[in-house]
Amino acid sequence: MPRTRRPPDRPRGRRGGRPDGGGDFPAGMGIEQMRDRMSSYIYGNITVLAAAIAVDPDAIHHGSAVWAVLGTAVLTYLAHVLSHLVAHGFGDDDSASDDARRESVLTIVRNANPIATSGLIPAVLYAVAWIGWLPAPWAQTAALVILVVRIGMVGVFMQRFSGKRPTFLGLWGGIVLAAVAFVLGFVKVVLTH
Repeated sequence: MPRTRRPPDRPRGRRGGRPDGGGDFPAGMGIEQMRDRMSSYIYGNITVLAAAIAVDPDAIHHGSAVWAVLGTAVLTYLAHVLSHLVAHGFGDDDSASDDARRESVLTIVRNANPIATSGLIPAVLYAVAWIGWLPAPWAQTAALVILVVRIGMVGVFMQRFSGKRPTFLGLWGGIVLAAVAFVLGFVKVVLTH
């Protein structure tokens, strides 16, 4: 019986579901926008990781750990947006339209979203422990592991969005980044507490 060939279910130019060199940026994002988002993702996760390391089991039991992690994420997000708004005003000429300025502000706000979202999973874990459904040490360990894994996957994400197949080298680069991020978070806690 002859085999019928199924039509491809993915766009031309892609093999194995992976992009073939031009990048696969979400929703038409350009390289600069993707770089800003990746920077926000890494920065947000490192900052929240430091806050999650600093939490002690008593703070989890009293609920203050939830607010510490969420506060860190939200305040870091706001500081990031503010600094980018100020920096984008540098050298600004009067010829830019109001629509262009508004779009620039919206892009800055959207690109910083990974900072704000980095605190959600640890906050939920700490809230679950606060309610008593999970022991505090388990919640903290899970939060730290999840944040480190999120950072550790950066190398694979970068390769994927650069149009390359994820490789062991990309994974290894992410693991090194995660180790450096953990050390940075730990040193920050030691020096500031």
